[in-house]
Amino acid sequence: MNGYDDKEYISQLQKYLYYISLSDPSIPRIVPDGIYGKQTRNAVSAFQKSKDLKITGDADIKTWEEIKNEYEKIMQGCDSPEPLYVFPGGKYVVKLNEKSETVSFIQLVLICLNAEYGFDTEITVNGEYSEDDASAVKKLQKIHGLKQTGNVDCITWNCMASDYKMYTAVSEYKR
Repeated sequence: MNGYDDKEYISQLQKYLYYISLSDPSIPRIVPDGIYGKQTRNAVSAFQKSKDLKITGDADIKTWEEIKNEYEKIMQGCDSPEPLYVFPGGKYVVKLNEKSETVSFIQLVLICLNAEYGFDTEITVNGEYSEDDASAVKKLQKIHGLKQTGNVDCITWNCMASDYKMYTAVSEYKR
């Protein structure tokens, strides 16, 4: 995997590394975005270190095969994933400067939806709800005909979750 110009392969590599990181805390958790940047390089290096491979940060053929094999081992025997409910409830509202795990999940979803909606802001997964996050949410709220508050209430969350499901289903279908 030299050159790092094929977004689909990079996204696949990142997906593999993400699932590996769930069972191996020595691998940094990354969000698949199709960009072979610093986070991906760090995750590849950590994987290489864990498998006693030459640490380069590059997903060469040997590293790619090891990552793919590790991912396939992890996924064997998993017929149906357990649903995860991350939004606290109907009356809960995420507002500017909130720090929580819920915000981290919102940020992850926004990063994934950015490919579809082009939010024009920098979304970072840090667990603190920022002006950039609120700006992206306002754009999403506008698309769905909701009041553009920038806050994430249950209705906004459900729109985000629905869009995420549709986006990931289309992404999986394309593979």
